[in-house]
Amino acid sequence: MATQGDTSYIAGALLAVISPDAVIAYSDAGVTSRLVMNEWRPKADTISVDKWNMGTNTLTSADVASHTEAASTTSIYLNSDKATITPAGYTVRVDLTEESILSNGDDPASNIGRLIGNGIRAKQDNLLNALFDSFTGNAINASTAALTVDHLYEAYGLIDEDSDGMMPLYGVFYPKQLNGTYGLSNDLITSTSFLGSPTLNDGLVSAIYGQVAGINITRSREFSVANSAVKAGVFRKDALALGTVGFSRESPFKITPQYDADRATWEYVGFMFGGVVEVNDNYGCEVWTRYQA
Repeated sequence: MATQGDTSYIAGALLAVISPDAVIAYSDAGVTSRLVMNEWRPKADTISVDKWNMGTNTLTSADVASHTEAASTTSIYLNSDKATITPAGYTVRVDLTEESILSNGDDPASNIGRLIGNGIRAKQDNLLNALFDSFTGNAINASTAALTVDHLYEAYGLIDEDSDGMMPLYGVFYPKQLNGTYGLSNDLITSTSFLGSPTLNDGLVSAIYGQVAGINITRSREFSVANSAVKAGVFRKDALALGTVGFSRESPFKITPQYDADRATWEYVGFMFGGVVEVNDNYGCEVWTRYQA
């Protein structure tokens, strides 16, 4: 019976080394996590993100009143709130036998380390993308329709109405929401309104759309899809937060090799202690559209 990490799992152990460059399938990683607030602590049981002027008592232009000479000004209530991240442990282990190492012309240990790091960063994106479903104040429910430019303008308008408009907007979408039969590409190509536009031209050349309707468009595969529809999201940076604890701000996870002499096997264990939270519901918008399965 095959065992994880033995020669039956590591193909290079069974084949002559033909190319010096291994072909490695990486996950999308560091997409959403780079677009949100990142809160790192050396040690913490919870991580709080302070919020001002977003709770029950806020200050708006309506609170600024005309003044009568020598009269006292009526005080208003203003409070701060917080969004709380409760970190949890996330771990992954990959085994590698001595037989695989000694019979392999490649460097499987190095590849395993890179893939573990890539997988942990992809998990961060996966956790953040799942929060798009939490944007309840602003939501576009078009689960049976293709993504269109109108949907993007609608998302922009909803967030713009609820915020100061001082920060850029990002959109993270499943690849088939952007390209294919039910992709944004279909709307751009079939509508004469966009003929000759730089956005259409870039899309035709590279299938990358840059900024559309004031939204910086990115793609990620780290979604849970259902019934040929995906809940993507458009948001400001301060709509969501990723919190991590320990190790270092630049690399907030650890990969530890440990040797099991009884099994003659190296065990590579990756660990992250972190979590995510929605900071401000109105600073994001869920975009639920169909894709071609």
